[in-house]
Amino acid sequence: MPRRRPEPRHVGVGRRVSLRRILADGGQGDLVGFVAAVAADGLTVRDRRGADHVVAWPDVLALRPVGVARGRDPLRAPRAELDRLAASAGVSGRVFVARLCDLLDVQPPPVLGDWDDPPPCLAALDGEWVTTGECADVLALAWWAAHHDARSIQVRTDDASAAEALRRGGFHEIPTQHVSGQS
Repeated sequence: MPRRRPEPRHVGVGRRVSLRRILADGGQGDLVGFVAAVAADGLTVRDRRGADHVVAWPDVLALRPVGVARGRDPLRAPRAELDRLAASAGVSGRVFVARLCDLLDVQPPPVLGDWDDPPPCLAALDGEWVTTGECADVLALAWWAAHHDARSIQVRTDDASAAEALRRGGFHEIPTQHVSGQS
């Protein structure tokens, strides 16, 4: 029985996929990343380091869509770490956090820009986190961060309407921690 190959029509540009492929040495290898392009002869997948991999359809053994990487629970992040990230980004205010997958897995993906494109608003990327102050398009920032291998987003703001919009959009506020003996 001939091997069944994935069909190009099942692959959406901008979506994150996991694929198994035949390597140049004849072995097999796995690749996870965002689909940058789809053509009749293959597809281009951008990995978490920004490298584009062109894979011919005959070399694709298995392909499936996967969600944005989950990462750790941002609600369990130490407040001192969030404060350090905010200070590094030069932002302050009430703390709102979210997992990128919770924000993005239900959204249609944008077309991937160039790896070197700047974020859509002032933000700092540090490991699994992207941190920003007020941002006009927080979903665009979240996609940009996911494409750069972040897992969580922190927004700092003291603006009440921005805080309400963040809550409606799936963000969780981290309350100020009280130190024993202080009110």
